[in-house]
Amino acid sequence: MNRIINIKNKKAINEIEEFKKKKYSQIDIKFCNLHLMKINELVRKHIFSKNDLYINSTTLWELMQPIGKHGSHNYHGLMPNDILTAMNNLLEPYCIFIVKESRYAVIPTCLSSFNEPLMFVVGIGAELINNKNANINKIITIYPKSNLDEFLNKLVSRKLLFKK
Repeated sequence: MNRIINIKNKKAINEIEEFKKKKYSQIDIKFCNLHLMKINELVRKHIFSKNDLYINSTTLWELMQPIGKHGSHNYHGLMPNDILTAMNNLLEPYCIFIVKESRYAVIPTCLSSFNEPLMFVVGIGAELINNKNANINKIITIYPKSNLDEFLNKLVSRKLLFKK
């Protein structure tokens, strides 16, 4: 069973909140209406071959748990509104850079409830739980990125694809 959340729908915040309250068994969640392929034009490089983003339900739950503990990912204490607002602003990035092969970071210009930008690490060509050949864009993690400009200054210039 997979879930679909349209990020432009008024119910989207409630649907994300549902995953904060309860740790569901492993399912994939598809976030649609993101238009990620437009980022390709911005960076003048073919990164995203699909417009949607997926995330594993456990990953989403862990991202919204109180800071301090961890499961397969660190708990970042994100609010559902942090995630939704940032997703709705992915096409207005502050920067985009290569994390490693088949993984990219996209940092929208909006700030989180921590008063810091959120860094989305996205794996391209990823698999789904029930489809190892899915070839989708999958959120690996999302977290507040402090000292962003300092971090970007240390980044190898060939990895930086876009900076506002």
